[in-house]
Amino acid sequence: MIERYELEPMKSLWSLHAQYERWLAVELAFLQALEEAGDVPAGTHATVERKARVDVAQIAKNEKEIGHDLLAFIRSVEEQAGRAGRFLHRGLTSSDVKDTALGLEIRDSLVLIEGAVRNLRDVLLARARQHQDLVMVGRTHGMHAEPTTFGLKLLLFHHELGRDLERLERARETISVGKFSGPVGTYSQVSPEVERAACRLLGVVPATAGSQILQRDRHAEVLFALAVTGATLEKLALEVRHLSRTEVGEVEEPAPEGSSSMPHKRNPITSERVCGLSRLLRAHVQVGLENVPLWHERDMSHSSAERVIFPEGFGLLHYMLVRLTEVVSGLVVRPARMAENLALTGGAIHSQAALVHLVDRGMPRAAAHKAVERAARRAAEEGISFLEVLRSDPTVGKRLERDPLDEKALYERLRRTSRRLIAQAGKRVERGRP
Repeated sequence: MIERYELEPMKSLWSLHAQYERWLAVELAFLQALEEAGDVPAGTHATVERKARVDVAQIAKNEKEIGHDLLAFIRSVEEQAGRAGRFLHRGLTSSDVKDTALGLEIRDSLVLIEGAVRNLRDVLLARARQHQDLVMVGRTHGMHAEPTTFGLKLLLFHHELGRDLERLERARETISVGKFSGPVGTYSQVSPEVERAACRLLGVVPATAGSQILQRDRHAEVLFALAVTGATLEKLALEVRHLSRTEVGEVEEPAPEGSSSMPHKRNPITSERVCGLSRLLRAHVQVGLENVPLWHERDMSHSSAERVIFPEGFGLLHYMLVRLTEVVSGLVVRPARMAENLALTGGAIHSQAALVHLVDRGMPRAAAHKAVERAARRAAEEGISFLEVLRSDPTVGKRLERDPLDEKALYERLRRTSRRLIAQAGKRVERGRP
C-alpha cells in the first residue's frame, strides 16, 4: 500500500511486525498442543513463550543469509528460546504456519471492515431519517422519472451494505481455518488431534482436507466479498458525484477540492477517489481466482500475488469506508435546488399518476397513454404546466375537471411511504438484522 491510502488500525494489522507476531502465535499454539499431547517435554511452551520476541532486524539479517523468510524467523526465535526452541515447527511445513497466520490476519481485518460497514450503514440510516420527507426527482437513464425522497435514496444504500455485511461475515467464517498437517497434508509427523488442539487455541477450525496449503477458493471468496462491498461504495460515491454536478447541484461533499487554475471549482474529489479505488478491488478478484488452480499439492505462484492483493485490498476498502462515511455524515444537502429540479418538467413527472387516474375512471389505457404523452411533450416544448395542458385536452379535460388529480396528495403519499420504509429499516437494525 502507498502511504496516501493507509489508515490505522488496518495499516498496523498488515505490517511486517504484525505478520511475524502472528507467525509466533501460530508456532506457540502448535507447541502448546504438542505439549498437551505429550509429544514434547513439559514446560517447553512456557519457556519459548517467555523468551521469544519478534526481532524484525535479526529476521531480515537471517533471511539475507538463508533466502527463506520462515526459516529466518524460526532461527531468530529458536536462538532466543535456547534448548526449548528446538521443538519449534516440529513436523510442520512452512505453509502450515504461513497460511494459518494469513487466515488469522484476514479474519481480524474482516472484523475491522465489518465495523466500518456498520458505521457507514448507521450514518446512512440517520441521514435517511433526517431527509425522509425531502421530495426530489428520481431519475432513470439520467432522465427525470418520478418523485422520490432523498431519504429513500439513502435507504437503498443502507440495505445494500447490509447484504455486503452478510457476505463479509460468511467470508470470515470461510477463512477462519487452520492447517497443521505437515508436508502435502498427510499428517506424516503430526496427529489430527494436535491440529485440532492448536486450531482451538487460535480460535479457528481445522481444514476439512488439505494439501501443502489451505485451498485458495477460500481466499477468492474473501476477495469477492471485498470487491462487491467496494462496488456498493462506488455506486454511492457515483450518486454523490452526479448530484453534485453544476447542472444538478442537489448535494455537495463536505470538503470539496478546488482547482489550481479555476478558483470557482468545487470538485467531489473524495467520491471520485472511491470510484477509482474500487477498480483495484475488482482486479484483485481476478488474481484470486487465478490463484485457485495450482500444480498438484501446491506451487508458489499464488504467494507473491497475495503479498500484494491482501494488504492492498483491505487497506483500500478500509480507507474507502472511512472516507465515504465522512462524506455522507457531512454531506451538504440543498432542498431548494431539489425543488427547482423537481419542477423542471412542469409536473410531467406525475405522468404515471395521471395515466392511472384516467384508466381508473374508465378511459382505455392506450388512449390515456397517448393523451398523457402528448400533454407531457407539449408542456416540455412550451414550458407550461403539464396538468394545465392535460386539463385543456378535449379528450381528458372533462374527466379531470370532475375528479382532478391532487398533486399535494401524491407528495403526501410519497412521504408516508418514505417514513414507513425508513422506520422498518430502523426496526431491523434494532433486531440485529442487516
